[in-house]
This record gives sequence, structure tokens and C-alpha cells, in this order.
Amino acid sequence: MTPPTPTPAAPGLQEMLCPFCLEPVSFDERQLFARDERQQYAALDLSRQTSPLRRADTLRSAYQRCRNTDGVPPHFIPVPYLTHGNPLTVAMVGDSATGKTHLLTQMIAQIAEGGLEPYGITWQSVNPQQHEAFIHERVAPLRSGRMLDHTGSTAFASFVEAVLLTGPDRVIRPVAFFDLGGEDLRRTDALLRFMLGVDALIFVVDPLRALPLPYLDPLRAETNLSHTRGGDPAFQTVLDRLPRTGPYHGVAAAVVVNKCDLLRFEPPVDRWLAEPPPARLSAARFREESRDTYAFLRHHAGPAWVRPFDSVLRCTLHFASATGSHDRQGSFVHGTTPRRVLEPLVSVLSMCGVLGHEGTDGPAAVGM
Repeated sequence: MTPPTPTPAAPGLQEMLCPFCLEPVSFDERQLFARDERQQYAALDLSRQTSPLRRADTLRSAYQRCRNTDGVPPHFIPVPYLTHGNPLTVAMVGDSATGKTHLLTQMIAQIAEGGLEPYGITWQSVNPQQHEAFIHERVAPLRSGRMLDHTGSTAFASFVEAVLLTGPDRVIRPVAFFDLGGEDLRRTDALLRFMLGVDALIFVVDPLRALPLPYLDPLRAETNLSHTRGGDPAFQTVLDRLPRTGPYHGVAAAVVVNKCDLLRFEPPVDRWLAEPPPARLSAARFREESRDTYAFLRHHAGPAWVRPFDSVLRCTLHFASATGSHDRQGSFVHGTTPRRVLEPLVSVLSMCGVLGHEGTDGPAAVGM
């Protein structure tokens, strides 16, 4: 179940960073817009609305135009993102065709299906229209077996989807998810600058690039990919730009070996893919999976592929499969069966305080 619609707070809220341009922004009723039937932004005037219920419902689907136009295109922020506490930004990092888009789509789909409820988290969309479009354009096609297009080229960061998460302490946090192409990160300085304000990173490892296992060679030939011990160039680009706290980066991070359906007979991948969802959050369980994943990557792939773990102060490692099988000519014949796609997200939410801070084996200890 989703929580009741929270009433947006009044103007004069705390200042925060715009999730697109990283300039300071706060709720401003003079900059409100709504999208019309052609999905164009039109100015919104609430001065004549006297009903608190109607006003709250209008703001639920309204946008605010960011005042910053210095070298960036006009951009609009969903109002609930500005009126519900301290926001959290999560970015997927990886080169083209690593499965980032499929992994993120399945994460959000499982959030919408109540996948975070065992951890005491309920959810609500930041903007109902955007969420409905996301389900129709991305979740439904993928679940029916259609391969999604790769992340499109862009010079400006915009989030794929945003949700309001209510944690066990009943504190509401807006969470925005970004899916940025590795080639764009290497080519566009503005995107790299955007990464300076991101709260959590999910690095996605593609086995076809990382692992020199001979039985993966036919798939490498089929997909025009090649094995490299040099790591994912997107990892290196992002890590080189992030600010450091002493010898380590202070951002929360998770490393995910995706497409683990290709490795389902490899120990310890076989064990973790068969693991049922946990009944409760356990930092010790995350440490165990991180140890196994690190050893697997370090042994087969080399040190460059575990650099995020070696460089980030709080980081976990995971095995996952966004689709459960390899595509055949652009489709998944038997549909998709995601495996362990929420664990990396639960990990970074824990590190960012969304799940609370209780217990020596609880959220506060994840990534330590």
C-alpha cells in the first residue's frame, strides 16, 4: 500500500540543490507550471484557489521552473520533490549496453509493487503523470519481453523517475533516479559536474566486458563486445571527478554484477541467485555478499573492475540479473524474471539514512 498523499508544505522551505543543474532552489509559487494535453508547460496560477484540498491536489502534479538558465536549457522540477524534506539522488554508472536501463527499470517496478515494504518503506510517485508514463513506456514493454533502447545521448542530466519514500521513522524523502550514458559522461563536462551533487552511485558491471570466461565468447561475438581488464571507462571517469574525503570518496555506492543469468552455474553466483529475499535487513548479509562478489571479480576480472569498492568509503557489491535471460534478436522470448535487483538499492538507501539508524547489524552498519 502507498501512504496517504502528504500535504505539500508552505513556501519558505529549506533550500536544496536542483536535481538537474545543481544550483540552489526552493519552493516558489511564482514559478509554477502544469503540463497540458500536449505535454507542454503552461503557467499555473493558484491565487484563486481557496480550498486547501484542491490546492494540495493541484500541487501534486505541478512543476516549478528552475531560475537557473546559465548555460543550461529550461528545466522543470516536480513540486513534491521540493516540498517533502531532504531529497536523495541516485545515479546509475556504466558504459553502453551494460544493462543499466533494464536494471533501473526493474528496480522502480519492484518499488511500485511494494518490494521495499519488508524494510518498513512505503512509496508514492513524485508526479502521477510521469509515473504512469514510465510504467507504460518502460516497465510494461520490458516485462512483456521487449528489449528497451539504450540510454539516449544527452548533454543535460534529467531523472528517469522520482518517488517519495516514507521510511520506518515516517520521514518522507524524495528520491530521483538518473540513468546516464557512459559515453556522454566521458564527452560532456556538464554531466560530470552534475555527478558532484549525486548522493549515491550504482556501478553496473557487464560480465561480457569484465570476465574472460570462454563460454561467454559466443555472446561477445554476437553483441560486438570484447573483454577488457582495464575496467569500465565510465567508472574511471566518474571516480576521477568525484570529490574525496581524505583518501576516499564520501558518496554512498554499490557495485552490481548484472546479467548474472549468464553466470548462474558459477560459484558463488549460483548461491546468491538462489537466495530468497531477506526477512529483515542485515548488514552482515551485505558484507558476506560483498566479500563473495569482490573475490569473484578480483579473481576473474582484475583490480580495475573493483576500483569503486577500493575508492569509496562506504560501498557494497552484489550479484543481480535485470532480465533473467539473454535477449534473442532484441526480445526476451519468455518475458523477464528479475533477480536480486532491489538489494543494491536497499544498500544505498541504508547508507543514506532512509531506513533509519537502529541496531549494530542494521541500516547504519551497511557498507561499513
